[in-house]
Amino acid sequence: MIKIKSISLVLRGIKIVFLVVLNTFFLYAVGAIIFSLLGTHPPAQNCTSGKEIYISTNGVHLDIILPVNEINDALLNQLEISANTRFVAFGWGDKQFYINTPEWKDLTFPVAFKALFLKSETAMHVTRYKQVYPSWNRIVICPQQVETLNRYILKSFAHKENDNISKIPITGYGNNDTFYNATGSFSLFHTCNVWVNNALKEAGIRTAIWSPFDVGVLYHIKKIAE
Repeated sequence: MIKIKSISLVLRGIKIVFLVVLNTFFLYAVGAIIFSLLGTHPPAQNCTSGKEIYISTNGVHLDIILPVNEINDALLNQLEISANTRFVAFGWGDKQFYINTPEWKDLTFPVAFKALFLKSETAMHVTRYKQVYPSWNRIVICPQQVETLNRYILKSFAHKENDNISKIPITGYGNNDTFYNATGSFSLFHTCNVWVNNALKEAGIRTAIWSPFDVGVLYHIKKIAE
């Protein structure tokens, strides 16, 4: 009788934990939808000449793309940029996730769990391009906003004692990308897309209040273009 009662208590405990986890993810999803749809209202910018930047997505993860001639020299001089590079993409994310999942089929439960729920190191993923791609989302902004983005991106890199950025000694996904150590910690609430969303907010570009997924940022970029 005692054994049956103990089993019943264990099952009840498992049920409670399951319901708590389920409700947590439900609230997270609802919050993500609401705050992704709600947009910021930055003050209007006045400038005579606009600068083009781009936001790209692989369907899950966002990157900020700047023309080479718009990247601050303090950062550009430390990047491995070839003569034919015209654009550079910057992405921020969990270090182990970046390194161990070059493709989604490589994703494992331990890597995903650590990235979402445990404090972990982060990395900057820098990709070099020779041309604009049709899938990129263009935004025209003022020169001072580009400078703000430059500062935001630069401070996201981890720096060594000599103030140089810290390259991770591994090969990239291809011949046109490099990884660097970054600042901050990845979590459910501070994802790679939140990093991009915060960059746009800091630069005074209309975006989502909070968007852990790429769709929120892309939704507001399309609203800008209308």
